Amino acid sequence: MFANIPLPASDEIIDLMARSSKDERPFKVDLTVGVYKDSNDNTLLMKAVMEADQLLANAGRNKSYVGSKGDLEYVQLLQELVFANQTVNGYISGVQTAGGSGGLRAILDLIKLANPTAKIWVSDPTYANHIPTIIAAGLAYEEYPFIDHKTMTLDESGMFDTLEKLGENDVVLLHGSCHNPSGLRLTAQHWQQIAQLSKSTNFLPLIDTAYQGFADGLNEDAAGLLTMAKSVERLALCVSCSKNFGVYSDRVGAAYILSPTLEEANKAQSQLAIMSKTTYWVPPSNGAEIVKTILKTPALKTMWSDELSQINGKIKGIREKLCAAFRQHSGDNYFDYILSQEGMFAMLPATEEQMESLRTEYAVYGLNNGRINLASIPEQDIDYLVESILAVTQVSE
Repeated sequence: MFANIPLPASDEIIDLMARSSKDERPFKVDLTVGVYKDSNDNTLLMKAVMEADQLLANAGRNKSYVGSKGDLEYVQLLQELVFANQTVNGYISGVQTAGGSGGLRAILDLIKLANPTAKIWVSDPTYANHIPTIIAAGLAYEEYPFIDHKTMTLDESGMFDTLEKLGENDVVLLHGSCHNPSGLRLTAQHWQQIAQLSKSTNFLPLIDTAYQGFADGLNEDAAGLLTMAKSVERLALCVSCSKNFGVYSDRVGAAYILSPTLEEANKAQSQLAIMSKTTYWVPPSNGAEIVKTILKTPALKTMWSDELSQINGKIKGIREKLCAAFRQHSGDNYFDYILSQEGMFAMLPATEEQMESLRTEYAVYGLNNGRINLASIPEQDIDYLVESILAVTQVSE
């Protein structure tokens, strides 16, 4: 039965992680995988998460199944966090999902049910799993301009020229904050323009929120979503807790739909639950219980938000030190674009061949599209990293 199935394309990040792990050069710098690491190169386990986990263990955690909609108390608490405790016009309904990607797939399945000919527009570039998930859901996609590769800044005119031509058959996938892979920032004015275009052309905004708290703060990072939710009748939202709670492997997420009527909201929630049921039946409960415990326990919520602020501060400090080193070693301020960005990622002005040269000649590992994870940069290696990048890209000449 399976003899003639095609071999799938390999996963770039997994392949590079394996390759890096075998690289024994002492000056190696691995900036591939998108996780936050501590100073000892370990994926950070937040203290608030550890305490919540222990509280649940001491209480005798119930391992029974949750319903197909998931833990609705968790869904409500996460909704309040994501929307910064603000009310919006219309009705929000949601379900618990297996991570943000599980939420994205549930929403795409709902879109396919509602409009099989819908087209999903993604930024160029976008998160590596967006396009494969769209294809798996049986939907068409196209890309809208997002980054100017000469200046490594937002291609504002290209983006808006494309979005203003869309219509009711189109869905625009937006990153809530901390764009992956570019780190580019949409300003408040950009969000207002997108919201007005959505209202006038009737395209559906689909927002992927995976890094709330990694830019300006928990409430501040919800500003773009709130601008959209207060302007449009309908939007879709998938949420991941992997990064801001550090519960990567627990697969904690949610999917939400904003609807103009309660009846439509209830139907959307029920369909999301049924569609997820055919994928994994019910969502995993352990990580959601941890997140719920943190959000409903004032002391733990304060501890968690303080930890998140510290992580945010460290990443901003890395950006500043990295740009200072680039200015010092290159003699110009070209790489200052990194300072205007947000979140864990930035992109280098490098070709796929140049990124390969970084790996083979300097043991510096980033993705083929130039993405590097700033949160994985050891501060003591910044000068070496900068010298290696300049040697390969020759941007300073």
